[in-house]
Amino acid sequence: MKTAARHAGPLLGLIVLPCLANLLLILGIMHADPALFYRGLTLGLHTGPFPAPGSPTWADPTIGLITQAQGMLSAKDWLAGIIPWWNPYTGVGMPLAAEMQTLSFFLPFVLLLRLTHGWLILRLVLQSLSGAALYALLLDLGTTRFAAFVAGALYGLSGIFFLVPHAAGPLPFMPLLLLGIERATRAARTHTPRGWGLIAFATAAMIYAGYPETAYFGGLLAAAWTLRALALAGADRIRLAGKIMVGLILALALAAPLLIPFADYVRISYYGPHDGYFSLIAWPASAMLSVLPFMVGPIAGPIPPALAATASGPIDNAWWQTGTWFGIIAIAIALIAIIPRHRERGRAIMLGCIIAFGMLRIEGIDLARKAFNLIPFVGTTDAIRFVTPALDLALLIMVGLALDHWQRRGALPRRTAAIAGAIGLGLILIVTLPHRTQVLAWYHASQFDHRFALIACGTELAAALACLAIMTKRPSRPATIMLALLALGDATATMASGQAAAAWSSEQATGGIRFLQAHQGLGRFFTLGPFGPDYPAADRLASINTNQLPVAAAWIDFGNTALGLQPAAPLAAQAASLRSHLAAFRAIGVTAILTPPGLDPFRDSTRLMLDATNVPGASLQGSATIQGSLPASTPVPERISTIGVQIGTYDGASTGPLNVTLCAGSNCATGEASLDHAADNASLPIALDHPLRIPPHTALHYKFTHPSGNAVVLWMGRIAGTTITAPHLRFDAPQPNPAPRLIYRDRAMWIYRLPGAAPFYTAPGCTITNASLNRVTTDCAAPATLIRREAWFGGWHAIIGYHPVIIARHGPLFQAIALPAGRSRIRFFYRPRHTRLACLLALAALGLALILQTSARLGGGGRARL
Repeated sequence: MKTAARHAGPLLGLIVLPCLANLLLILGIMHADPALFYRGLTLGLHTGPFPAPGSPTWADPTIGLITQAQGMLSAKDWLAGIIPWWNPYTGVGMPLAAEMQTLSFFLPFVLLLRLTHGWLILRLVLQSLSGAALYALLLDLGTTRFAAFVAGALYGLSGIFFLVPHAAGPLPFMPLLLLGIERATRAARTHTPRGWGLIAFATAAMIYAGYPETAYFGGLLAAAWTLRALALAGADRIRLAGKIMVGLILALALAAPLLIPFADYVRISYYGPHDGYFSLIAWPASAMLSVLPFMVGPIAGPIPPALAATASGPIDNAWWQTGTWFGIIAIAIALIAIIPRHRERGRAIMLGCIIAFGMLRIEGIDLARKAFNLIPFVGTTDAIRFVTPALDLALLIMVGLALDHWQRRGALPRRTAAIAGAIGLGLILIVTLPHRTQVLAWYHASQFDHRFALIACGTELAAALACLAIMTKRPSRPATIMLALLALGDATATMASGQAAAAWSSEQATGGIRFLQAHQGLGRFFTLGPFGPDYPAADRLASINTNQLPVAAAWIDFGNTALGLQPAAPLAAQAASLRSHLAAFRAIGVTAILTPPGLDPFRDSTRLMLDATNVPGASLQGSATIQGSLPASTPVPERISTIGVQIGTYDGASTGPLNVTLCAGSNCATGEASLDHAADNASLPIALDHPLRIPPHTALHYKFTHPSGNAVVLWMGRIAGTTITAPHLRFDAPQPNPAPRLIYRDRAMWIYRLPGAAPFYTAPGCTITNASLNRVTTDCAAPATLIRREAWFGGWHAIIGYHPVIIARHGPLFQAIALPAGRSRIRFFYRPRHTRLACLLALAALGLALILQTSARLGGGGRARL
C-alpha cells in the first residue's frame, strides 16, 4: 500500500499534464475535431485569434481521414458484434483491419472512437499511458521518482501526439518492450524462469496499435537495447537470447490475426512513395524544426502569402516530414547523461549514438542514408518521420538518466553544464545555418511569425540554459521544482499552442448525410468536395472516394484509367473528367454525385475570355448582322449544343427572335431564342438545332441576326491577348443523356441523382429480392450468373443455402457466382485468407504462454517474476 501511495502523485501528474495541454478542447472553449476541417460539411469555421495560427493540435489529417473515420466504423462493427475485417463503404470495398491505420484490432482503445470526441479521448489516454510506461521503465533502471516522472511527463507531451497523432498507438508499449528486455536480462542473470512475458505482450500490442512504421522503428530501438544486454550478459548470454526469442515468437504468433491479413493486403496493393521513394529523400529542415519547433512561427503554420514558393518550400514541406520535436530543453538535459561518468553512462552513449545516426539520416547525409537503407524494410518506410518516435524515446530515457545522476551525485561541475550548453548551441547552429536564407525570407514576409519565433525560441533557449544552471546547484526541493516547471511548462505550453489554431465557432451541415441514409440504398456516391473522402464510412454510406495507403492496386488502376480520377486537380478539371467517364461511374454503381453548392458538374460550359477594355455594345435590328471569327486557339467544348450571348434589352423593350449561326469550318448549326421575356444585361441561351462538333485547332465563325422586333444590344469586348472584338459568349456542351437531376441542396452540398447506374446485384433472367450488402434472394428460370458489385478479394466466401460456391472475378473489380435454376438464398461473408491458421497460432501462443507462466510460478515460487 505504501509503495502504491508513493507513485500515486507522479501517476496523477502524468494524467493531469496532457489534460492541461488540451484544456481548452476539454472545456469546449475551442474545437479541434478533425471532422470540422476535413469532412467537408463545416459552415462558418472561425479559428483562433492569431493571423498565422498553425495547426489545431494535430498536423497530419490522417488522424481524421483514417483514424477517426474508419476507426469509428471499426468501433461500430465491434459493438454490433461484427469483426471489422471489411470496409464496404470506401472505394468499391476494401479490407478494414488489414489497412492497420484504422486501429481496428487495437482493443479496447478503438472503441473510444465511437464517441463524438473519441479521437481526443484516445489521444489523452495514450499520452497518459505513454508517460506511465516510461516512468515504469526508468524506475526499473533504478532512477529516482523525480527523474522518472519528468522524463515520463515529457514523453506524454511528445510532439508525436501533435504532428502524427494517428501513428501514436505504439508509443505506450515501446518503453514496456524495453522494460521486458530488462526483466528478461535479470531473469537470465538469476537463472529465474520466465522473464519474457512483457516482451510478448508489448511487441504484440505495438503491432495491434495500428501503425507498423512506428512499431518497426520502436522494435529497432529494442534490438539495439537487446544487443547491449547480450554483450554484457557474459555466460548468461544464451539464456537471455532464448528468453527474448521466446517473447518475440509468442508476440508474432499472438499478432498473426492482424499480421497475416496485412501482409496479404500489401502484396496486392499500391503504396505510393513507400515503393522506394522514401529511401531517397531527405528534409534537412526537419532537423531544425525538431530542435526549435517555433523557428518559423507557430507549429506547422501556413506559408506567409508574400513568400515565394522557392524560398518557403524546404521549410514548409519539412513540417509534413517531421514526426516530433525534441526541444532544446530536453536536448540540453539529455547531454548531461553522456558527459560525466555514472553507472548508466554506457547506455546513455548508446542511445546518443542512435539519435545521432537518426538525425544524420534526417539531415540527408548520404552515407547515413545508405547505411539506414541497409536495415531490412527501412527503404519502404517513411523513415524521416517515423524514426523520430524511437529517437524521442531514446532522448527522454537519457533525460531520466541525467536527472537521476544529478539527484544522486549532487551539483554538477559548472564545466559539465558549460560543455552541455556549448554542444546544445553548436547543434542549433548546425541545424539552422543551412536554412538561414529561407528563415530570413520567412521573417521578412511575416512580421507576426518573426516576432513569435523570437519570443518563443528565445524563451526556450533561456529555459534550457536555466535548467543547466539549476543542475550546477544542489538538487534541493526548490531546485527540482524549478527545473520541473521549466521543462514541463515548456512542453505543456508547446503542446497547448495548437489550441490557438482550433475553431471557436462552427456548424456542421448534416442534412445531406440524413438524406443519403434515407435514399442511397446499396448505391455508391462520388464527391467533388463535400463529405469525403473516407468520412462517409463512419456513417455507413458508400463513397468511391479514397485517401489512404495501402490500397488495392486494381482499384487504383481502374480509378486512374476507367474513371479518370484526379483528386489533386482543380475542381473544373475534376468535373470535366467526370463528364467524360460517366459510363464507367454508372457501371460501378455510382447513383449520386455530390458537389459544392452551386456547381453543376454536368454542364460543360466555357466563356469567351475578354479583357477589361471598354468596348461599346452593338445594336442589332432588321437586316443588320453581327458576325466574326474566333481564333482556333479559343478554348471551347468538343461539342456545342447551346450558345449564350450577353444582351441588353433596353429595360425589357426588346422583342422578336435572336438568331445565330455557328460554324466550325464547313459544319454549321443554327439556333433561335425569343427576346420577348429575356432578362436585361444577362446571358441569353440559344439552343442549336443540333450539337456542333468542333475539330481540334478549328476557328469558329458566328453570325447573329435579329430580323424582326424591337432592337437588342449585344455587349462586346476584346478577346484577351488580341485586338479582335466579339460578343460576350458562352458555349455549352450537350447534357448527358439521361440527364442527372438535382435531388438535394443545402449550404454544404448539392446532390445529383445519376440515372442508369448499375444495381449492386444483377443476374440476367432472374428476379432479385431482399437485397442487402451481404444477403440476396434470386429466382431464376434457368442457371444464371449473379454479379455483385463489391471488390473481389481473396477471402470472400459465398453460400447458397448451406452449400459453399466459388466466387469468380468479374472484370477487373467485382464478384460473380453461378446460380442454379429456381430460388436461391445467398449469403456473402469476408474472412481473410489463412485467418483460421492465424487464429490457431494466436490461441496456441496464448495457451503456451499461460502454461509456461503457470508452471514457472508453481515451480519457481516467489522467485519467479514476469
